[in-house]
Amino acid sequence: MVDKSQAKALQDFVVEAEEILEGLAEDLEKAQEQHESTGKVRPDLLNKVFREMHSLKGLASMFNLERITTLSHDLESLLDKIRMGKVKASPSLFGLLNDSRVVLKTLVSEAPSGREEAAIEPLLARIEGEVSGKPAASPSAPGGIALDEVTLKSLTEYEEHRLKENIEEENHLYSVQVGFDFSDFDTRLRALSEHLSQSGEVISTLPVADPNLPPGIHFRLLFGTRLSQAQVASLVADVHGIVSDLMPAKASAPEQPPLEEPADQGGAKPHEADSEDMRGISNTVKVDIEKLDTVMGIVGELNLVKNSLEVLATHLRASGGQQEISQELLKQVRSMDKKLGELQRAIIDIRLVPISQIFTRLNRTARRLARQAGKEVSVQLYGGETELDKMMMDALVTPLIHLIRNSIDHGLEPPEERLRAGKPAEGLLAISAYQKGNSIITEVTDDGRGLQIDKIRQAALKKGLVDAKQALTAEECMELIFLPGVSSADTVTEVSGRGVGLDAVKADIQALKGSIALWSEPGKGTTFQITLPITLAIIQSLIVRCCDQSFAIPISSVLETFRTSEAEVQRVDQKEVYNLRGVTLPLLRLEDRFHLSRAKEKKGDRIYVVVARRGEKAAGIVVDELSGEQETVVHPIGESLGAVPGVAGATEMGENQVILVIDTASLLSTVEPVRV
Repeated sequence: MVDKSQAKALQDFVVEAEEILEGLAEDLEKAQEQHESTGKVRPDLLNKVFREMHSLKGLASMFNLERITTLSHDLESLLDKIRMGKVKASPSLFGLLNDSRVVLKTLVSEAPSGREEAAIEPLLARIEGEVSGKPAASPSAPGGIALDEVTLKSLTEYEEHRLKENIEEENHLYSVQVGFDFSDFDTRLRALSEHLSQSGEVISTLPVADPNLPPGIHFRLLFGTRLSQAQVASLVADVHGIVSDLMPAKASAPEQPPLEEPADQGGAKPHEADSEDMRGISNTVKVDIEKLDTVMGIVGELNLVKNSLEVLATHLRASGGQQEISQELLKQVRSMDKKLGELQRAIIDIRLVPISQIFTRLNRTARRLARQAGKEVSVQLYGGETELDKMMMDALVTPLIHLIRNSIDHGLEPPEERLRAGKPAEGLLAISAYQKGNSIITEVTDDGRGLQIDKIRQAALKKGLVDAKQALTAEECMELIFLPGVSSADTVTEVSGRGVGLDAVKADIQALKGSIALWSEPGKGTTFQITLPITLAIIQSLIVRCCDQSFAIPISSVLETFRTSEAEVQRVDQKEVYNLRGVTLPLLRLEDRFHLSRAKEKKGDRIYVVVARRGEKAAGIVVDELSGEQETVVHPIGESLGAVPGVAGATEMGENQVILVIDTASLLSTVEPVRV
């Protein structure tokens, strides 16, 4: 039985282990691509994979997770032999490493329950087979190198192996001696190593103890490269590095011109590395989203207190008594309002993370699905810096993967079909994200065959979802694909399987208070567009009144508001509409949707219309009054109200008043697509 403290610790383990496995998956994919294209894998990348496996083993060992520890230990040993050149990389080896990663991911997910049931024995046998089938080469000291015996003895077995590998590859070997101030040597040394690694391999970094050197801390980097001594000297000139050739026999080779600095990639040079920023990386902490939710709830309650104080101050001033006190109270309330707003924005900023965090996973998934489908696909990612609430981003992964799967399986054609259509054999799949107002737009676009409208309509007819006599536009037919059981696919493939359809994707997006729309052109391709609020923790809302009741409408779905009269309302096919600048805008009355009753008859025919849009659908929501904007914390409502269409939740307004928050996506689900 796992107690509460153990459960919390195991949850922390899962978070950290999953981060390691995500990095491992990305690096294994890079290594496999390098091996497929060049027959080799860069040593620094192999080293990184080795360190990731070592970190996972150590983490699992701390929590006494035996099966994870055993498997990761054996994999670490295998990776060590690979980087030492004792086991050669091969497609079957990468298959083993990826299979092991998948099992490790399963074991990690099982950890909080106290179970480790995924089988590892077959993998352990395969690892043993890889190791035993390739005996280690006998070690020998590298020759022809101008290194003293003390330095040679200080090298690890791996570093000695890399030294020999560089000699076999006929690289030049240099000693680069540098010195730094104690205050920032770690940052500057790391930056220098990364800078040099772009042109070769930093084999080893050794400390230098020499009383004759200037004050500071000094290092000697063993560097293997194709560059000449002059070119290496130009690389380290900014840090006053001293370059010595460790292979004098090669010194007679003609000197090449000094190396030109590569084009600015946006990164700092070694001497310009911002040590404050680098140190800041270690000053971060991980915060549970639930804790942030709790803090946001407290801020919401403080907002209620502030609203109540504002009402009391207004009443006090209106009563004519204590004018100075009421004035000062209102002043303090406004100050409190400003500070609470700053606090809310700060909490929201903490919750926001760049969507690039899931782009890597989506890219990997797309490439894997393309291989399974036997299609050539170029995956392009845009807008990775766009920020979204962490909770919402995690929930967005599954819908996006389904859309990617749909595009690769049903949208993009096989290479031969694309060539016949005059397209490149390689299909294009673009995933992009950008901010628009208070919303985040995410799009999945392919340049495939487009939606097959006739097949979609036939599928809907077969399911009895539309009438055979019903005339539907192309846009209306495309919307049918979001209904359960509707698909244009002729067959079930390994990629698409028999999983959920686009109706489930739409339901997932609507659960996040978002919407999904699509555009498609035969022979040109399809775009799915998802619109989400930046965060669900707190939203800016328009407060409206209808039948003496208040409601909150999320500002993110409001296009505009205007005042008109009942006389301007028209009826088309028994439905109320309004002519908005030449566009026939459907009207929805809150009193009808929520079956509200009026205590007394409404005076006059003046009405207010809130033009709301979610995706391709727009309508005018008819209300009695507009009461202004307010930041609201949305709370879920009980199951008794959970089934009411058009209700997203509830929020408190002060003076113990609770009002409903309108779910515009649900409210607009019954109207036809309208371009406003």
